Amino acid sequence: MEFGTWVLVFLFIQAPIQECLLLFFVFLDHNQKPMKFIDHFNELKRRNVIKSALAYLVMAWLITQVIATVFPVFGAPNYLLKWALVILALGFPVWLIFAWVYEFTPEGIKKTVDIEPERSISTKTGTRLNKLIIITLTMAIVLLLADRFTNDTAQVVAYGDQSIAVMAFSDMSPKQDHEYFSDGISEELLNLLAKIPDLKVISRTSSFSYKGKDTKATEIGKELDVTHILEGSIRKAGNMIRVTAQLINTSNGAHEWSHTYDRELDNVFKIQDEIAAVVSKELKLSFTDQASKSTIIDPEAYNLYLQAKHLVKQNTKGAYIEAEAKTKASIALDSSYASSWRLLAEIYNTGTYNFSIREPKEGIPMGLDAAHKSIALDPGSGYSYAALSSLQELNWDFMAASKNMGIALELLPNDGIIIGTAALSTYGDLEKTVNLLNKAIEVDPLVYSNYFNLGHTYYRLNRLKEAEAAFKTFAVYYPNWDLFHYMIAKIRLAQGKTDEAITEIEQEKHEFFNLYGRNFIEFAMGRTIVANALFAEFLEKYGDTDRANVADLYAFRGDYDQSFLWLNKAFEAKDPVLVEALTYPSFKPMYSDPRWGAFIKKIGLPKDHGYPLK
Repeated sequence: MEFGTWVLVFLFIQAPIQECLLLFFVFLDHNQKPMKFIDHFNELKRRNVIKSALAYLVMAWLITQVIATVFPVFGAPNYLLKWALVILALGFPVWLIFAWVYEFTPEGIKKTVDIEPERSISTKTGTRLNKLIIITLTMAIVLLLADRFTNDTAQVVAYGDQSIAVMAFSDMSPKQDHEYFSDGISEELLNLLAKIPDLKVISRTSSFSYKGKDTKATEIGKELDVTHILEGSIRKAGNMIRVTAQLINTSNGAHEWSHTYDRELDNVFKIQDEIAAVVSKELKLSFTDQASKSTIIDPEAYNLYLQAKHLVKQNTKGAYIEAEAKTKASIALDSSYASSWRLLAEIYNTGTYNFSIREPKEGIPMGLDAAHKSIALDPGSGYSYAALSSLQELNWDFMAASKNMGIALELLPNDGIIIGTAALSTYGDLEKTVNLLNKAIEVDPLVYSNYFNLGHTYYRLNRLKEAEAAFKTFAVYYPNWDLFHYMIAKIRLAQGKTDEAITEIEQEKHEFFNLYGRNFIEFAMGRTIVANALFAEFLEKYGDTDRANVADLYAFRGDYDQSFLWLNKAFEAKDPVLVEALTYPSFKPMYSDPRWGAFIKKIGLPKDHGYPLK
């Protein structure tokens, strides 16, 4: 609660507190000589009971804020915070009775009734209480200001009029069977413009989300925070193509430039360069760097490359197998095109990891080889370095992966996809992850996966309200996605709302996360028999494949010896979840164990990793 709100609350409750205390102490002194109501009120003030009450409430609030901040750092369980609140609440009436019955004197604590009025120092005591209230409120202000100004999100470069979204060009071919070509040209134009240092270019994910929709340019400009959009159409017939392009100002929907190109297919690269040059001229940007020019390759090889890219977007095993064949055919015709090698590296990566087309020991080395060839042909490709980094991380070459992701960020500092990907490779530095994800969202607000990853990061940082807000934003775009109820259940559990956590996890449809989540909740609720049965079920189903998650459950149960045992099993098996799992809250109590630091060191992480060693 903000400081101003607390002040209003104190002012609002001060009079009721006085009345309640008055009635309470009238009852407390019912055997003494009857006194008028106003006399009791004056006696309360003389004995500093009202000031004592306010001092206690202010101090209790400050203690609560400090505990809520410090306890999570040391991995203290949530019930300790609850008990602290209970103790503070129980102490309030005890403190009030003490303030009424006793008084501090130079000779020590004495009963107020035994002290002659002329010898009482209650006035001095009241002054001290005033100072205590002021000092405590001052500390509260400092704490609130520190909390507000130390959680800034990442700042994004202001581009002014230098921002653009490249929309999916329409397929105007006679049979409208060249969507792969029109989409591919649009994306290649996007990639070409993204190489201009001072131009903010929205990613394909966001730009292409408007495909097939009748959305006005002014609306797109507001939603994507860009000043211009590039749209158009492509008509392909035999060896001839017609490309129509239009540059539109999103502030008023005005067409600032348009042109139609009628060329042979092998001139498509010159068309891309001409369009990019015109866009940079209209936006008053420099387009003289040769790195921002298209690479000219064999037209049929390029056609096969675009077909393969289109297949990859289908995201099925069959499509990946076919895409691999077309990419290899493209490379066989012309092996000088870096983008073809990068695409092949990405196909090996996803085909191995997601679709099990190959065993990792075969697929990952093939992907690494393709990524290295792509970089050798085009050292300025940030996407190639990102592809290489992803494969190196799968290969547990973390230092090389971190280095190459850094290069990708340097080459494409304003690409929402690259920034969001880099945010997942901070190796335990969750604050850095938050900053990168916030920047990625500001640069490219419709890359929805960034909202999920931001929510998950906030959860691991115990910033639970922010986590829930991010998850609910993601759910707006994907209302039926798996893991939503699991993550909300984990948030409710961290908040100590176990009944609500149960309600959420019962709605989780994903088999793994339903069982995983119920393990945490049932154990936290003290239902030992049920929790043990669920844990046995989890071990039977997933013990051979999800070792890092087993270690997480053992840590949550407080069995740290078994947790370390399963962490080592995950290390030996190169469990891909391990690097992320080490940031889970369950492991915090293990940070002080010497085995933790030794384990972190043996993984082979970059020197600037964010995992605590103590």
